[in-house]
Amino acid sequence: MARRISGKSAKTKFSGKKRWFLRFIIISSIFLFISGFFLFLFFMHDLPDVNNLETKGRRASIVFEDRNGKAIATYGDLFREVVDVKNLPKHVGNAVVAVEDKRFYNHCGVDFLGILRALYTNIINRRVVQGGSTLTQQLAKNLFLSANKSLKRKVQEFILALWLEHKFTKRQILSIYLNRVYFGSCAYGIDAAAYRYFGKRARQLTIYEAAKLAGVLRAPSMYSPFYNPEKSDQRAALVLSCMRDEGYISENEMKEALIQKDKLTRLSVPMDENRYFTDWALEQVQDLVYADEDDIIVRTTLDTKLQANATYIIRNVLMEHGFKNRANQMALIALDKHGAVLAMVGGHTYGANQFNRVMAIRSSGSAFKYFVYLTALESGMDVHDLVSDMPISVGGWSPKNTGHRCIGDIPLLEAFAKSVNTSAVRIARKVGMSKIIRKAEELGITTEITDNLASSLGASGVNLLDITACFGATMRNGQKMNPFGIVSIRTQSGKYLYKSHIRRPQEVIAPEVCDKMKILLRAVVDSGTGRQAKLPVVAYGKTGTSNDNRDSSFIGFAAPLVVGVWLGNDDNTPMSSQMYGGFLPAMVWREFMLSAFGYKKNVDETVVKKPQKAKESKETKDNKAPKSVKKRHRRISEILR
Repeated sequence: MARRISGKSAKTKFSGKKRWFLRFIIISSIFLFISGFFLFLFFMHDLPDVNNLETKGRRASIVFEDRNGKAIATYGDLFREVVDVKNLPKHVGNAVVAVEDKRFYNHCGVDFLGILRALYTNIINRRVVQGGSTLTQQLAKNLFLSANKSLKRKVQEFILALWLEHKFTKRQILSIYLNRVYFGSCAYGIDAAAYRYFGKRARQLTIYEAAKLAGVLRAPSMYSPFYNPEKSDQRAALVLSCMRDEGYISENEMKEALIQKDKLTRLSVPMDENRYFTDWALEQVQDLVYADEDDIIVRTTLDTKLQANATYIIRNVLMEHGFKNRANQMALIALDKHGAVLAMVGGHTYGANQFNRVMAIRSSGSAFKYFVYLTALESGMDVHDLVSDMPISVGGWSPKNTGHRCIGDIPLLEAFAKSVNTSAVRIARKVGMSKIIRKAEELGITTEITDNLASSLGASGVNLLDITACFGATMRNGQKMNPFGIVSIRTQSGKYLYKSHIRRPQEVIAPEVCDKMKILLRAVVDSGTGRQAKLPVVAYGKTGTSNDNRDSSFIGFAAPLVVGVWLGNDDNTPMSSQMYGGFLPAMVWREFMLSAFGYKKNVDETVVKKPQKAKESKETKDNKAPKSVKKRHRRISEILR
């Protein structure tokens, strides 16, 4: 009997637990439904108007102003017409689909399989190497949403993608995407991009040209045919491979397309020399604000007087010394103490070649020793510690010294000032290249540096903007320098969409280490390889020359300016043996600094705007300088007030 009662009790207890569990499930479901409903309303309440999407054919015009409010460039859809993908060659749309969203015709706007595949790939690689966004999601983001990365924006992107797929056909979505997507170099839409890069309409694009444009979409700056032609060609080859794998073209068509690589023609658009800077600044605008039909005005950091002076000096030096010594291009970047870009010259003539060499990945040569010695000082070494300058061999590699007679042990100060390669390699081996690389990245180097001793002499490429800003950290007594070119962005009606602000100082070098680094950098200018850069004020810098004189540079500062100069050839061919960093780059650096500090007259901007002026002699140009220019440049403290 007792056992029977016990059994009923257990059954009753079990039934009670079951009822409690059911009530919990019901209440939880109701709560989740209500929460989900209000969460849905939260995401939906500020969704943009999506009506008349196909008729939206105009992008905003963008007016760039210099630091004083003077208009310096205007960008707009000058060459663009709205196109329908059905009126384009099939390979144009197929190239974009093959590389950006190969399952475009099979998903509902969101590719769940693609998301899982991207998640798996990123986990395996322990970093983000692949995204799962579809063309429809990209279109939703570009058309309607801000550039801010947030959960809300991602959910809205998801909802809008589903709506677009419901509202439009695949052909319409692809057409809208091709008309609105940004292809870099101020080109919005496939037709503008075709004209910008190849001087033709989108309907005239060949298979290889279509692959080039499709390849740009992943990263317009990185894969631009103007800025990085080699990477652009590599990306185009990948696009063609994807098109073949998806069955859009045959193996023979892919091979025939690759043959066209060397036969491409590019439209050369004559523009003024501020365009190297404004092209670069435009890339930042895309990341900072979203602009659709509203025209916007971008106030920049550019000092047009310094820009004109820099362009004039570069052209003059190349004409007098560069061209006859097989040196055909030069670049200069100047930043103030806050990191504001005051001058950016990407080459001697923008109208002839829009490739911005300030952003090109080139060898910095011995200028990279800045990071080697900086790391050594942080590791406890001192400027008067001794290091051997005798020959050294590492794994069959034997670096040579140029213009230095080995004597044995020399102070770090002398080794740095005279740019002794064997000493730098010994120091790098002692402190470890991994520490040097980490230091370079901490200071702002964004390119990949190979972990071997050859990198201590500049074997790995960097861009001029990054390494110049790194030198700026020493000028700032250890505070990291973050380059920027945009002060504010506003609409024509005066509504501000963005305002820059000075970042909180981030110390990346201890002040006492900065003091020691300044001693080394000053010795280069006073008594070392950079004597051509001497100024009436205290100056600091480092020369750099790569193997076979393929690149030469001088990077340095005289507060409150830090300036980098590069010299070389686009095809990486060697220059003459005289084209080392301590000669023309140091000379240009000095001339620019003298003009900035007021020791030389300003240049008439009309002189540097016309490429043919670069062929005139220095005397002719000087005679054409206007008499109305001020006798003395304003002091740099006033210029940068």
